Amino acid sequence: MSQVCTGIISRFALLAGLVVLAGCQKKPAEPPPAAVAPAPVVAPKPSPPRPPRKAGLWQTTLSEEGSAEPPQILKICIDALTDRRLGILGTDLSGDTCTTKTFSPQGEGNWGVLAECALGAGVVTEYSGSVTGDFNSQYEMSVRSQTTGGSQMNRVTNYVVSSKRLGTCAADQKPGDVINDGVKMNLFGMEGANRGGTEAPASEAPAPDVVD
Repeated sequence: MSQVCTGIISRFALLAGLVVLAGCQKKPAEPPPAAVAPAPVVAPKPSPPRPPRKAGLWQTTLSEEGSAEPPQILKICIDALTDRRLGILGTDLSGDTCTTKTFSPQGEGNWGVLAECALGAGVVTEYSGSVTGDFNSQYEMSVRSQTTGGSQMNRVTNYVVSSKRLGTCAADQKPGDVINDGVKMNLFGMEGANRGGTEAPASEAPAPDVVD
């Protein structure tokens, strides 16, 4: 074999060896990264319910900011059912119309208030404010009320509510009885519903000008 052929074969063998060596030194393919499971969605804790008012006779004073009218003073005989159905201001049974009603604790004796209540025919009232005190003896509430959806009813009103428990209801009072300016009526009877939600019997219908 000539020297030229020997040189060519030697160079070919060297080149093949380098290719094999390069293949041996190639880093192994890294495994694909492990799939990361998404973090579980933690539902927010529901806010605790508002403490119930202690059953008994409560006096509530309702003042409207900027109004020339004197404050409205109501005495209401309250039990557990009446308390649950009372509206945000604590003067009627409009609480049943509220799709949302949240009392958020903001420290001892303080609560934030947010609510949205439908009045029918597309009219909605939104409340926001705060409560100071407790629901066993007395509390103060400052509330902003905004009504929208009705051209004749759209308005923004600021209320101050002061409520205190006077004691137990009188022997001739039943839950839902309210006294306003000496006139006594029943909140359930005014709505035409008894405490079970059906039509009120005649005995619960409000009598005109009955003085307590």
